[in-house]
Amino acid sequence: MSTRTKPSARRRVGRPGVGEDVRGAILAAALRLLVSTGSPDRVTVAAIVDEAGCTPPSLYHYWSTRDLLLKEASASGWERFRASQTEAFADDLRPVERLRLRGTAYLDFALAEPALFRVLFLEPPAAGPGEPPETGAALGDLVADVIAAMKSGQLCTADPLTTALTLWSAVHGVAALWAVNPSLPADLAHRVGDLVQSSVLIGLAP
Repeated sequence: MSTRTKPSARRRVGRPGVGEDVRGAILAAALRLLVSTGSPDRVTVAAIVDEAGCTPPSLYHYWSTRDLLLKEASASGWERFRASQTEAFADDLRPVERLRLRGTAYLDFALAEPALFRVLFLEPPAAGPGEPPETGAALGDLVADVIAAMKSGQLCTADPLTTALTLWSAVHGVAALWAVNPSLPADLAHRVGDLVQSSVLIGLAP
C-alpha cells in the first residue's frame, strides 16, 4: 500500500535569513496580487505576507508602509512594459516605423497582460506629493522617437511632448476599450489599432 506525503506547509519567515531573497519574494508577491486583484486598494499587508510566506515584520523591515511596497511593485511592472517596447523593433528602423511598432507593442501588452495593464495604466498606485509618475521613463522613450521623426522630416515640427501624448492617447484609447470589453475579438483590436495609428500619423505628417 503506497503512502502519500503531505505537502509541506509554506515556511514563515520572521526576519531575513542568510542567502534568502526575502525582499524579492515579498516584491514578487505584491506584484502578483496587484495583477490578480486589479486594484492597489484590494492588496492588503495580510495578503502580501501570506502570498510571500513571511510575516509582517519582514515586510516592514524593507518598506515602512504598504504604499511604498506597492509603488515599487508597480515599478517592476513598468520594467516589464518597457522591455516589451524595446523588444518590438530593431534600432535601425526609421523613426516613424518605430513609433508605429511602439503603438502595436502597447496594444499587444494590453491584450496579453490585461490585469497588469489595468494596474499600470488604469488604476496605478497614487504618487505622493512631488513624486514623478512611473510613466516618466516610458514617455521619455516615446518623446525621443518623436523628436527623431521630426528631425528626419517624417513628422511636422511641433512640441514633441504634445505629439507624443497624442500618439499615446490614440492607441491607449483602443487598449482601454478592450480592457473593459475583453469579449471583443483580439484581431479586431489590432485592425482598429492599425487604423487609429495610420490616421494619427497621416494627420501629423508634414
